[in-house]
Amino acid sequence: KHWACSCGHLWNTFDTKGKCPKCKTQWDTTRCPGCGQSTLHEDWYKSKEDIAEIEKSGDPVLRAKKKSLESSLIDYGIKNHRVSHLPYLDHGKENFQSPYEAACRMMILYALTYSAANLPDRPLIIEWLKTEKVWDKVSPKEKDFFETLTPAEDLLLDMSWHIEGALTLAWCLKKVKALPRLDDEENEEVFEEFQNNVPEIGASLESFLSQLEFRDLAEIYEENLLNELATTYFRDLSFSGKEDETQINRFTSFERHIVLNWLRRFMGVGEWDEVDTST
Repeated sequence: KHWACSCGHLWNTFDTKGKCPKCKTQWDTTRCPGCGQSTLHEDWYKSKEDIAEIEKSGDPVLRAKKKSLESSLIDYGIKNHRVSHLPYLDHGKENFQSPYEAACRMMILYALTYSAANLPDRPLIIEWLKTEKVWDKVSPKEKDFFETLTPAEDLLLDMSWHIEGALTLAWCLKKVKALPRLDDEENEEVFEEFQNNVPEIGASLESFLSQLEFRDLAEIYEENLLNELATTYFRDLSFSGKEDETQINRFTSFERHIVLNWLRRFMGVGEWDEVDTST
């Protein structure tokens, strides 16, 4: 689906070693759909020895991460994306938020989700957040939601989706063992685990917020990249008009993308309302 002959025929150029099945034109070069550059067609083919040499080159840890991330993408149905820039997979230079900040953000997202379904309780939730010294971490847009008399329906829907961000941060903080798959709509067990391991709305937070740690940051970073690339996939679909070949819930994926970009301070942004989700 990536290659077209000058005669208009579309086909997989590697099925015929660059020769158009319709008009029989032999193409000497082939364009890479990833980087856009054209190279000699014969240079695309590697022997087993060449492949083994390539696999041995570069950082073996990053090579393993590349395979893991690409396998996850393929498993979800995103079959044509490959990571060519290995440093992209290195989380060592990322400036992650602290576990304390992550836990505060998790409770804020939890409170927003709860408030979307229980609007009359918002004054009590505001007082609770102030008492627990978390209110100053609520973003300006979130404060508007808490204080607006009658929020718009689309805003209520947006707030209800924040439970996915709260679950994601709970996973980062080892309060949830595993995140549901992006194509799994059944997450009741995970939400029950979340409720069992996270303070209730209105409960004291002091002890909870002081005893937290992250799971392996490399694991968190890979989850971030998975959802970043899923966002890229869906944006590409919107431009190309092609059909979605996955069963991914794009709203769940995007919520994870947002919260994990915030967690790693993507593009140097640490303020919630300014989180960058560019890909």
